[in-house]
Amino acid sequence: MKKFLKITFCFLIFGTALIPLFGTVIGVDSLNLDKSALSPMPALIENNKINAKYTSQFDDFYTDQFSFRTYLITAYNQIYAHLFKQSGNDKVIVGKEGFLFFEETLNDYLKVDQLSDYDLLRLNEVLRIQQKYLQLEGIESHFIIVPNKATIYPEFMLSLVKPIGSQSNLERISEMELNMSFIDLKEELIKQKMISANLLYHHQDSHWNNIGAAIGYDLIMKFLNKESLVLTQQPYENIVDWQGDLARMLYPSKSTLDQQFYFKLPSQFTFTKAIRTLEDLQIESVNASKEGSLFMFRDSFANALIPFISESFEQVNYSRLFPYDYTKIDTERLEHLIIEIAERNVNWLLQATPILQAIGEEISITETSTVSLDITVDQEKKSDLFYLNARFMDQKISEKITAVRLMDGSTVYEVFPIYQDTDFEDEILEKGFSIYTKEELNPDTMTVYVFMNNEWFKVE
Repeated sequence: MKKFLKITFCFLIFGTALIPLFGTVIGVDSLNLDKSALSPMPALIENNKINAKYTSQFDDFYTDQFSFRTYLITAYNQIYAHLFKQSGNDKVIVGKEGFLFFEETLNDYLKVDQLSDYDLLRLNEVLRIQQKYLQLEGIESHFIIVPNKATIYPEFMLSLVKPIGSQSNLERISEMELNMSFIDLKEELIKQKMISANLLYHHQDSHWNNIGAAIGYDLIMKFLNKESLVLTQQPYENIVDWQGDLARMLYPSKSTLDQQFYFKLPSQFTFTKAIRTLEDLQIESVNASKEGSLFMFRDSFANALIPFISESFEQVNYSRLFPYDYTKIDTERLEHLIIEIAERNVNWLLQATPILQAIGEEISITETSTVSLDITVDQEKKSDLFYLNARFMDQKISEKITAVRLMDGSTVYEVFPIYQDTDFEDEILEKGFSIYTKEELNPDTMTVYVFMNNEWFKVE
């Protein structure tokens, strides 16, 4: 009898383990609410040759897409959260009272691994070059950092998780004299949070809800000297229909809905072409009843802003392209440009070169000394422009470099203090410089000047 039970138990375990494989073979799909990218089915033959990476790629594919995967993940995470009050997903933090936080915002909350003081000066230089170009075109520019949820609602973070550092990137940037007009949303959101009857961010999403976005919209319109819609003072509809991004990551097969607040809008704007979702890379709206034009480089936080802003301008272009592409802008009619980015992604601005044609100037540079620095330079043709991307070999010395100029003959170019690597969404900031030009530059004859310790140095 005991032998029979052992055999039965073994078959049960073995058979249970084979269920996902069998489901995958017969094509059983699992409900997957998570929008994370999944590894595709690899090809055995690529370019008329056997794919040497097939086994590892198939392993990635099967790990991501075997049948019943999302049901098993959801069940595991529910049990883990119930028993241990913790997250079973390393990208999601389970806080107090049902609050979920994005793990990528943790360093900002802890105030650790922040940008250096030199990084912030480089960031200001990146903003200055863009602001100068826009100002010459008669366009007002504004810079917005949308706070992380944990920045506005730290009281819902786990009690054991306490800030370690003294200041976050956002706090330090807010205290700087920036070269581009800065719209400080944090102060206003915290102020409104204290008097609002409702939350400004979703329980189970990393983003603000429509009330939080409406507060941000009101402040933006004040900075732009534009009349805004009356939103927060009017009645709005509260519907439990929002599927949060963090909830999808934690419970990919379960619909866990959150509150969303809906304002009654005039509905006077239209999109110039059909859009799939507000996540589309490029969106344009027109509104014949309004005046003014706006261009916004934005991320997913601006999704909730789009209906409000589009009701307030004659024409608005929203771009999620990154790096920021100034070749997509019609400067003749444009009045305002906004750079909007989430607090957690501020470091991206030092990793990707804005696609902005540099115009050389006939100016002189007065250097006081020279510095020995080896530089690796790559240059390639991108569309109608030449892109030069250079890296300082000595990263320790170059940490202090906050601005760079190139001299080609008698022409001087202001260049971005950015070295763009292959992944500009990671946290690795390498030091260098980059520039887009109409004519190809000759690295062998150009002269490089760097600004550090409050003076210019000629690179030898």
